[in-house]
Amino acid sequence: MEIVFTFPSTHAVIAAEQNVLSAKIKAKVRPIPTVIRAGCGLMLCVDAQEKSNVEKILADKNIPVDGVYSVQDGNYIPF
Repeated sequence: MEIVFTFPSTHAVIAAEQNVLSAKIKAKVRPIPTVIRAGCGLMLCVDAQEKSNVEKILADKNIPVDGVYSVQDGNYIPF
């Protein structure tokens, strides 16, 4: 299962990606699908097992998050 994080700005998603990758966590930035309405139009995708690690990194670095979703059968379910 995949977890996606949305952000209020492009700056935030880029900072998130850099910090998550620096922690050796696999992550990809992708466009946000139209079913999710969020700030900058980009999301950070990580494996579900890394959710708490990514949340800690984002909190420690004061990177704002708009939303967190799990992806199940192509559906985006908010946490």
